[in-house]
Amino acid sequence: MTYRIAVLPGDGIGPEVTREAVRVLEAVGAAAGIRFEFAEAPVGGAAVDATGDPFPPETEQLCMAADAILLGAVGGPRWDREPVPRRPESGLLRLRKAVGAYANLRPVRVHPALAGRGPLRPEVVGGGVDILIVRELTGGLYYGERGVQQEPFGERAYDTMVYTTPEIERIVRMAFQLARGRRRRVISVDKSNVLETSRLWRRVTEAVAEDFPDVELEHMLVDNAAMQLVRNPQRFDVLVTENTFGDILSDLGAALAGSLGLLPSASLGLPGRPPLFEPVHGSAPDIAGRGIANPLGAIASAAMMLRHAFGLQREAQAVEEAIDDLLAAGPWTPDIAPPGAPVASTEDVGRAIARRVRERLAPGPLEPLGPVAGRDGRGTQDGRGSQDGSGLAGDPVAAVWIAGEYGFRPLPPDEPAPPAAAPAATGTVRAGDPATGASRDAMTPDALANGPTAAGGTAADTATGTNGTATRSESPVRTPARRGTGAGTTRRRARARKGA
Repeated sequence: MTYRIAVLPGDGIGPEVTREAVRVLEAVGAAAGIRFEFAEAPVGGAAVDATGDPFPPETEQLCMAADAILLGAVGGPRWDREPVPRRPESGLLRLRKAVGAYANLRPVRVHPALAGRGPLRPEVVGGGVDILIVRELTGGLYYGERGVQQEPFGERAYDTMVYTTPEIERIVRMAFQLARGRRRRVISVDKSNVLETSRLWRRVTEAVAEDFPDVELEHMLVDNAAMQLVRNPQRFDVLVTENTFGDILSDLGAALAGSLGLLPSASLGLPGRPPLFEPVHGSAPDIAGRGIANPLGAIASAAMMLRHAFGLQREAQAVEEAIDDLLAAGPWTPDIAPPGAPVASTEDVGRAIARRVRERLAPGPLEPLGPVAGRDGRGTQDGRGSQDGSGLAGDPVAAVWIAGEYGFRPLPPDEPAPPAAAPAATGTVRAGDPATGASRDAMTPDALANGPTAAGGTAADTATGTNGTATRSESPVRTPARRGTGAGTTRRRARARKGA
């Protein structure tokens, strides 16, 4: 089978980091006998220069024909004076809308070797930080009505934040499903003391939470969330929020990891449309062309692509473990190099990861992975990641994201991790495939969003039967313990603090 990847290098350091991500994917293909086809197209400022359009029709056609999209970065000061429709960022927004990528998943983890190299003290981040930020991506301020009006006193500009119940429900439901594969804790971030959209967000979140009695829910105002992320990041497991807040908080999460260049992301959405993978960082025009950009965020995004778009668990594991090895032993780009250590180039890092990947994949198979991640979200039950949960390996999103169908499998509260099965060398895991043990009805976005499954229960009540159909779970629901006490509670709804 051939996997078609649309590569959109974009602007600034985008071409440099995507080049190394492609290098690593080529190493995966050569070592594992998998065929990838790469087709490149302009987006953002590069597309404006070439065609006058930041997301030209040719680029859109290429993306829609692909199995997945790898994006570098867009934007830069040279296009700041362009009218809004010609701004590079407008092209990115149109791309996300075209592929229906409503859910942006941004894992934030602190590797032990980097605990003292970021701006935060080691005692703040050294205890183990593993956060999954789930950001709504196609609504809110970035897509609302906007404009500029002339008034007697000058100009008047406005942007509009709009959300609907279905938009909120689908992203919140995804966050709860993801939390079931991790530490079963969701913090929903809003500004409900000021914004009407946030009050709707909170009401919908409360309603969705009723379907997940085994997952703890806490509400938090966005200003408090920003403070808690840098003061007490260990309290976060899954953080779900709207578009603008998620954009800001996920960049703040980079301070925890040690560098913005480390963070990957996956943007998932509507059935039948290609998912989008990109590093969290921007185009960084100040260092573009100097060969010092950190490509690990782009390479880790490629690993997320292998797992979530193509179902290639073994190959994704090899890339993630190669990243972990490099973070511990080098080579390092300037942003993460220890004091006094030699500094490597972007290409040096890409080649080092590619070499490690070939060494891991070529000699023999790695430990096979099952489709469900460890209950603590640290990869301790399915072979991904280290036993202490450190590093980038062990992404729990695979527990619910089914490649190929772009749908979700309801994960019951007490379903044990299935025995690991060696994945095929090529091919994509699809909903309804007997190898997945889940029925198509139980895995489609509609079934998840609407609550009831084919078996007549809710997503919280379903389990997978031996014949691959959704059945009612007979397992008792575990009640998570309240933090700091031995008492059990089905869910904690913390009161958000007052103040704007």
